Amino acid sequence: MRLRKFRVRAFRCIHDSGEIKVGDLAAFIGRNESGKTTILEALTLLNKDSKASELDLCDEMTDELKSEVRLAEGDFELNEKEMRLIQEKFPNLQDIKTIKIYRTQTNPRVQYDFGDVKISGEASKRLNSWENFVERIENFVSNIPNPVRIRVDMKFLQSHPPRTRDAFTNMMAEFNNQIYLLASEDRQVISEWEKIYKDVDNIYDNLLVGTTERSALENFIEDKLHPRFVYFSDYKKILGNIDLNEFLKETKGIRPKGLEYIEEFDKAETVKNLFYLAELDVNKLEEVASTPSRLIKLLHTTSRKLSERLNPAWKGDPIHVELRYNPGNILSVVISDVHKDGTVTNTGLLNRRAEGFKWTFSFIVNFAAETQRSELKEAILLLDEPARNLHPTQQRGISDLLKNLAGSNQILYATHSPFMIFDYTPGNLLVVELDKRKHLSHIYYDYWNADDQTLTPILYGLSRGLVESIIDRQIGYNSRPVIIVETMTDSMYLNAFDRFLKDPNLSMNPLNIVPAYNKNSVLPLSIFYRNHGYNTFVLLDNTDQSRQISTLLQTNGFKAVQMIFFELGGQPRQAIEDLIIDEDYLYAVNQTYEIKLRREGYINLTREDLAAKGKKSIIENLNEIWRENQHLGWEKFDREDICRYICEKIALEETEFLSDKTKDQFRSIYRLIAERIRQNQNIVSETSIPHKR
Repeated sequence: MRLRKFRVRAFRCIHDSGEIKVGDLAAFIGRNESGKTTILEALTLLNKDSKASELDLCDEMTDELKSEVRLAEGDFELNEKEMRLIQEKFPNLQDIKTIKIYRTQTNPRVQYDFGDVKISGEASKRLNSWENFVERIENFVSNIPNPVRIRVDMKFLQSHPPRTRDAFTNMMAEFNNQIYLLASEDRQVISEWEKIYKDVDNIYDNLLVGTTERSALENFIEDKLHPRFVYFSDYKKILGNIDLNEFLKETKGIRPKGLEYIEEFDKAETVKNLFYLAELDVNKLEEVASTPSRLIKLLHTTSRKLSERLNPAWKGDPIHVELRYNPGNILSVVISDVHKDGTVTNTGLLNRRAEGFKWTFSFIVNFAAETQRSELKEAILLLDEPARNLHPTQQRGISDLLKNLAGSNQILYATHSPFMIFDYTPGNLLVVELDKRKHLSHIYYDYWNADDQTLTPILYGLSRGLVESIIDRQIGYNSRPVIIVETMTDSMYLNAFDRFLKDPNLSMNPLNIVPAYNKNSVLPLSIFYRNHGYNTFVLLDNTDQSRQISTLLQTNGFKAVQMIFFELGGQPRQAIEDLIIDEDYLYAVNQTYEIKLRREGYINLTREDLAAKGKKSIIENLNEIWRENQHLGWEKFDREDICRYICEKIALEETEFLSDKTKDQFRSIYRLIAERIRQNQNIVSETSIPHKR
């Protein structure tokens, strides 16, 4: 299941969050004490084994809490496999595609709402196959020889059906022990019983436990399909030297003074995580400690496994982690830097590294181990500040770790960092603000309506160096029109050709071009500029995704005249590169890649090579050519490399390869921009001048 919407009420500082949509990888942004952690912890109430504490109930809502209140509720979308499992168990029900799960302060169990799906609430013996199971056990007991039969206790069959798998398993284990104890001498009885008991796991799966169709469905979902919320908040630090004697005492429940040799260590759980990633058994280590050759082999193997599991999330030069066994039953964690040329430097104990390094290392150890140990799949991970204390480079390493987990899990996390924002799509980015007067948290789905201070990390992520100019409205009102473009290459081409053409008739010199970070940041970036006083236009590729961006912008108050798409003579062009004729662009491609791919057998491309691919744009054709030659080491075609080559040649005035047709085609896009600006000015003037009666 995937969480699509949620609502939190009467939980700590949150009166009512309202209905909030979330994506598969969603970030909560907000200042300290705005309520981000509260939201994550409220969602854990949807775990089937969670409990609502009276201390978590909102003090200001005493009157409302006199009635049953849904503290947390979530709308979950089922995947095809989950829908099929329900259909197989309940063939008479219509397809269930979504389920609302909620918890109240009065009911100890989590509850389910199936919307408009009609489900019977009347008792049904046909549905309740617990009776069939009881009958099977009774038939077995009735055929046991009388001296044994009269001693068999079958009271459990007269009680209510077990509500959980554990309860059923324990019940069957007790009955199994009873049969073996009473009929141990009768092989026929034991043989018949083994036929039943060997399939004990499948027996429970086939029980629709409940006296009504609704209760049976709820119990089936609780046992088989209920989503898991896994909360990560406390990341302990590893220091370097581990006293194994103290660690073993801790694992046996004996509280040590400290697990760290010389330096105090936080908790045994972090050591367990380190050993888990290394696949190191402490008992095995003790066995081989007196045999040097076996000890060296074991530590070499575990060190290699530990390094392999940590490096995928480690940005910068890779590290090698070595575990060393020292006198006194001390295990040391030794770190080395591994450089691209294969050299190894900076070898030393972990506790000699910088605090940021130790924290980063410890976070990756703890998080990687906890997620791998749990074999997380289709879980909902809740992370509170996963990037605290990390350098932006290492934050990108954590971001890669989260993106990999997001393939099979849903991830909701709180952060202050612009480097931990991966997606600006509404629902994947939410802001949390605190109303200081009422001390209540508010969650914004349309995050661009939050206050500027809350938005700061988002703004830095959207357009890093322009934040100060964006939030100063006076600058916006007194500035030239702003042209938002989708990529840095669009900005580079437009500025370079504007300088190159030097056409006074266009009256566009210099252009005020603002590149978005990527396509999904065009929408909010444009709204931010417009909201802060800038006369804003948006120049878009002629693709389906860009047309969707245009539609969303117009929904948010932009006029159609402010949407500009690449075109030539009224005909759409997919990207800015399509304004450059093929021969000119191929010259830059061939010049760039002749050097880069000389050893891989690169041959100059021609127009015929492009035409053979049959794609809509020159970039799509080149991407296809590069894809077909990946086995030769061509990797991916980099359009930004070509852009930089062309713009550099323009700056150096070495532009013989650029034809007059390419120049004219760029003039046409400048004319189109200028015309749209004039049209918009006329519309604004007409609407601002009062009409005479």
